[in-house]
Amino acid sequence: MLTDVRIRSIMRDDQNRLWFATYGDYGLIRYEDGKVTCFTNADGLPSDRVRTTFQKSDGTMLVACTGGLACIDGDRVVEVLGEDDGLHNTEILTVAEADNGDIVVGSDGGGIFVVQGKRGSRSVSSVDTKSGLRSDVVMRIKKDPSRDLFWIVTSNSLAYMDANYHVTTINNFPYSNNFDLYENKASEMWVLSSNGIHVVTVDELLKNGSITPVYYGRDNGLPCIATANSFSELTPDGDLYLAGTTGVAKVNIDVPFESVDDIKMAVPFVEADGEMLYPDAEGTIYVPASVSKLTIHPFVFTYALLNPQVSYSLEGFDQGETSVRRSELAPIDYTNLVGGTYHFNMQIHDAMGHGNKEMSVRIVKRKAPIETWWFRILSLAVLALVVFLITRWIYRRKTKALLKKEQEDRLFIREMTQAFAKVIDMKDKYTNGHSTRVADYTAMLTRELGYDDDMVERYYNIALLHDIGKIGVPAEVLNKPGKLTDHEFNIIKSHSSLGYRTLKDISIMPELAIGAGAHHERPDGKGYPRGLTGDEIPRVAQIIAVADTFDAMYSDRPYRKRMNFDKAVSIIREVRGTQLTEDVVDAFLRLVDKGEFRDPNDTGGGTTEDIDNIRKNQK
Repeated sequence: MLTDVRIRSIMRDDQNRLWFATYGDYGLIRYEDGKVTCFTNADGLPSDRVRTTFQKSDGTMLVACTGGLACIDGDRVVEVLGEDDGLHNTEILTVAEADNGDIVVGSDGGGIFVVQGKRGSRSVSSVDTKSGLRSDVVMRIKKDPSRDLFWIVTSNSLAYMDANYHVTTINNFPYSNNFDLYENKASEMWVLSSNGIHVVTVDELLKNGSITPVYYGRDNGLPCIATANSFSELTPDGDLYLAGTTGVAKVNIDVPFESVDDIKMAVPFVEADGEMLYPDAEGTIYVPASVSKLTIHPFVFTYALLNPQVSYSLEGFDQGETSVRRSELAPIDYTNLVGGTYHFNMQIHDAMGHGNKEMSVRIVKRKAPIETWWFRILSLAVLALVVFLITRWIYRRKTKALLKKEQEDRLFIREMTQAFAKVIDMKDKYTNGHSTRVADYTAMLTRELGYDDDMVERYYNIALLHDIGKIGVPAEVLNKPGKLTDHEFNIIKSHSSLGYRTLKDISIMPELAIGAGAHHERPDGKGYPRGLTGDEIPRVAQIIAVADTFDAMYSDRPYRKRMNFDKAVSIIREVRGTQLTEDVVDAFLRLVDKGEFRDPNDTGGGTTEDIDNIRKNQK
């Protein structure tokens, strides 16, 4: 009867009846105890082109056809769902049932149709590429009862769908042309594809991250490849009968496909500078001390088509293992091994990591005299003495040169900064000597704050050039005797930025620019040019600010006398924490109490009025 008949699938129901889905005149054939029953278009099927059947939980059979979906109850077709019922694509490829009785239908281009409700009052909704599928050609839908989801195979991807019909596409599966999938008892999914079988854990699929399946193809002994849109059979014992392009292949997916128990490993010999060396009676290979190149020859004997993974390392030399396929295993070269005991360890693993086998070979390279402990100690002692003597000679020589160079650099920096300070004072006729006084005050404050002599010297030089930016301020503004306008004051303020840009590229002392750029910043953020606050202000700029403020008040100018000393001190005390940094002001006040800062010729005179010719900065 079935001679020259194209059979799309064969299914067995719970009554042990066989259902043959044919693609021709016979439609759907049911075979039961020698009795054959045919269901065709004349019996109510949408067409005689049947792809597959599915038995519902109530015992009725769902029939996927070209033209729609039919339902058989007993010996008759009781329902047909087609285009008028909402299946806008009636080329049905696969069908499954949800726990709540919904019928889930996969079509050849229309995505998934979810048929809800009872017979006679059905409603249909769609799940397609707009819902997350990567293709609307759905080749397989399988219910996963243990996880309450459906596995989906489309024409170009794998996906799964939860009980609420939300789709998640598996993004990183490395092969797209897949046909079907089966889960074994170890929760590993066997994916049948156009190039073989890919095996991956279900956890990897659900995590939807990096996926590295094990691949079985013809090189592993697979006799045929699965047919597109075919239906294979998985028995309760784990035997998968794969419907292939050239026949049927059988593989048990619950028993490891590769077994390493019978695989043999050996290192029968090594080469030492080209000479064969063999293990002694205890399995140890001894290598002469003079050998420079050692070649280990590992062998894995499979006597089958298996190609297991082999890992090896030379313990005592290698930092980690090297892993290759057995077909890629080759002799391993080691050069210039020191004398000692090594272990060449080798492991073989099956593809899914279910088992492994290992072996170890002991290799002893005899020590040369120079590798003995007494020779090493003597050599180290002699070497240490020579290194000590040479180092001491070099150190003394370099130290002498460095000290000389350091003194020269210090003198050069001091002379250059003093020269530039004189140029600044020449530019500003009203503040002659200001830069030098501010530098002196800065040095006094730095020392009072507990810094060493090197830092005092460094801060002194920085303070000498704090006003270098005034060279770029027009003389008519800089030397104006009266009160400045807002525009003129802004020009004056620009000297901080000008000074910073002038000094920032001096590589021998790059911090020179800090004092010039930040000495008008204030702890309360009202300073300029950047409006820095608190500890954002560099330490040297905090110190220069106190010195600069004091000298601005306590120095004679051609157009006015200096401020009264006690008045100047009281103003600095008043702006502590707002215009000037607190601990620097405290250091200034301690020095005042010690008799510092007051001019020896000061007999108590000086104005007590606020000096505002440079615009008061407390506002």
